[in-house]
Amino acid sequence: MSYLRSFLSWIFSLGERERPVKDAAEKLQMSMRVTAKCRYNAAVRLQWQGKFAFFTTTVLSLGLIFVPLVQTSGVNLAFEPDVLNMMQIFLAVSVLVYSVVIGTARYDVRAETLTECGDKLKELIRSIDKDREVKAQLTEADLSSYQEKYSDITTDTENHTRSDYQLATLEMERDYFYTGLVRLKIYLLAHFQRLVPFLLPFLLLAIEVVFIADMIGVTNYFPVYLNGDAIET
Repeated sequence: MSYLRSFLSWIFSLGERERPVKDAAEKLQMSMRVTAKCRYNAAVRLQWQGKFAFFTTTVLSLGLIFVPLVQTSGVNLAFEPDVLNMMQIFLAVSVLVYSVVIGTARYDVRAETLTECGDKLKELIRSIDKDREVKAQLTEADLSSYQEKYSDITTDTENHTRSDYQLATLEMERDYFYTGLVRLKIYLLAHFQRLVPFLLPFLLLAIEVVFIADMIGVTNYFPVYLNGDAIET
């Protein structure tokens, strides 16, 4: 019976979900650790978005070059010239839009700033640890000073997203005790939220690949809808 109770407690995460703190100083340190982890997660997220945006722009640019080259090569194609011209304009606009997105989003700069924020928070946590080794208990003045430094560090950077926080709680297993279905739910929700920004560029890449495959006769999805002449197989 005890095994069943333990299993149910694990599967539904019925036990303590957060490590209890002993005093205000430990609570402040825990808040700093969570924020630092969230900042690092946010930096990784932005780095991946920047890399994928650059990859998307590169592939769309290659498609923009490939379509007119094949068109002028005399190869029998599945689409009429007007359709191919339309696709070239679409690819050109897509490349322009993503170039502007990469320039204005500043993924690398923002990721670096968030990483620096996490590093500063870790240094502040180590300072508190040293003070707590010397003093039996931090005074209100000490806590106010550290709280002010904490606020100064975090206000200089953009805030993290909910998915960054959710992943941080899963990674900080000494401070958060999510198990079973609750842990799985948090994991899936966090990664789904992270995948949303990639859906549109992935759709554009898929359209380009299928269009080029249709154009050279490998597949036959778009010619019927775009009134092209399908290649006889």
